Amino acid sequence: MSQCLNPDCLHSNPKTTNFCQKCGSKLLLKERYRGLKILGQGGFGRTFQAVDEDKPSQPYCVIKQFFPQAQGTNNQEKAEELFKREAIQLEQLGKHPQIPELFAYFSQDHRQYSTSK
Repeated sequence: MSQCLNPDCLHSNPKTTNFCQKCGSKLLLKERYRGLKILGQGGFGRTFQAVDEDKPSQPYCVIKQFFPQAQGTNNQEKAEELFKREAIQLEQLGKHPQIPELFAYFSQDHRQYSTSK
């Protein structure tokens, strides 16, 4: 299955589709990361189990989707900065057996994402 990443939809789709059958949103992030299922969620976003379809072995990875609830412009800007800072810190730490390895940090459809191992 392919999980829709639109926070207002979250429809499960067949793995072979590239757009959500319910809302029409893209199912691939950066044309390579496909969400498979929700692992968790909170007030600032969701975490998905995913697959990297750009690599030959199509390894599993994790997508963190950041979309804070409306809490005022200053709070949202601060939260966005903290999410970005977390990605920078993961990148600086590099490979460590007990810390997720950052694959990518990017924005798509007005939301921020990070992908990690």
